[in-house]
Amino acid sequence: KNRKFEYQRNSPALIKKCNESKFRKVKSVVREVDRVLIIIDKENTYNYNENKDIWRHLSGLKNEDRSKIVVIATEPEIEEWICISLGIDFDKTGYNSRDKPNEVLKRKLGYKKERLKDFADKLDFDKLLAESDSFKLFYESLTA
Repeated sequence: KNRKFEYQRNSPALIKKCNESKFRKVKSVVREVDRVLIIIDKENTYNYNENKDIWRHLSGLKNEDRSKIVVIATEPEIEEWICISLGIDFDKTGYNSRDKPNEVLKRKLGYKKERLKDFADKLDFDKLLAESDSFKLFYESLTA
């Protein structure tokens, strides 16, 4: 099936915690698209609860609309995709704040969050599909 993918792109300076206006946007477009991906960068936050943090904001959606929404929570954080792709070791548990992915990338590559998009072409899909549950869900959601 020929699908049209649309996305809203935010610069890192504009990215903020989830808020009601973002969820209103999801509710307003969900009927017009095949799929909505919500990617949560957990940032080593272990009190994340998908029902509390996401689905309560999307209450009232019909089942056919809810089924279009895929929530992907990176653990411990999105920078794990870069570390795995580049073969850089990091603390996979997220408990050691010095060795979490973004800190390791800062030390080794001078990484800053606003440069996240610069690493997209360095992602190794084969490695990520084998080693990252969140990337595998992301990939499968795009290709389904």
